[in-house]
Amino acid sequence: MLTLLIILLILAGLWLLLVWPNPGRQARMAAWRGRSFAHRGLHDAKTGVIENTLPAFEAACEKGFGIELDIQFTRDMRVVVFHDDDLARLTGDRRKVREVSLEELRAMPLKGVRTARVPTLSEALRQIDGRAPLLIELKNGQANDRLCRALVEQLRGYSGEYIVESFNPMIVRWFKKHAPEIPRGQLVCAAKGYQGTVGRIGGFFLSNLLLNALARPDFIAYDVNEPKFLAPKLQRRLFRTPMAAWTVRTMPVAALVETRGEMCIFEQIRP
Repeated sequence: MLTLLIILLILAGLWLLLVWPNPGRQARMAAWRGRSFAHRGLHDAKTGVIENTLPAFEAACEKGFGIELDIQFTRDMRVVVFHDDDLARLTGDRRKVREVSLEELRAMPLKGVRTARVPTLSEALRQIDGRAPLLIELKNGQANDRLCRALVEQLRGYSGEYIVESFNPMIVRWFKKHAPEIPRGQLVCAAKGYQGTVGRIGGFFLSNLLLNALARPDFIAYDVNEPKFLAPKLQRRLFRTPMAAWTVRTMPVAALVETRGEMCIFEQIRP
């Protein structure tokens, strides 16, 4: 019995070591508590305002919301604001973003809207110009370190507020090592969300935040639409980790997120 108890204590200690966030997280994230971010900008397909475009960012600025946006590389290593790995959903082109040049991308209207184009990160930063806090997601790709460096370089001299996040803990770790002054967040979803990308074992580790030890994130951005998802609950209750809820699409969920003092990443509503 004593042996079993010792084993359980060792396992509990190991688990704590693996999932513990950044010890300084509370002070670093105090100013971000309760903020709302328009998911990929304040977009509305009915009016022709497409996600992750300059009009969507302008609309968020005008309404006083923060902006969540996604960045990745084109084939010619230009940093663009685009969410999906491939272009099919928004352009009908089945190639991946990293397989086309910026010039090719510029020629593709989004969702058939003639004036809607994929912006570069530099264009987005000029458009926003510090008027809204930014939550920047770095998409996983084949040149992650280079994307991290490119983002930091473009943010130099930018006057606005920003934090970063990624599903890939190695990207979050990069900021821990090379840009520790920037608040960093670990995106997480339930294990099924990782199917087809990292396999069952990888999905188990990622969904349970067992790689927190690599990056010591300042906040956790979790899928609010998975009510039985245990890892975020443990982070919230046991570690009092600052949290960001995505993607909030109803006012009751937005109200719940607000009562918790969490960051709200929303779309289809106006919290």
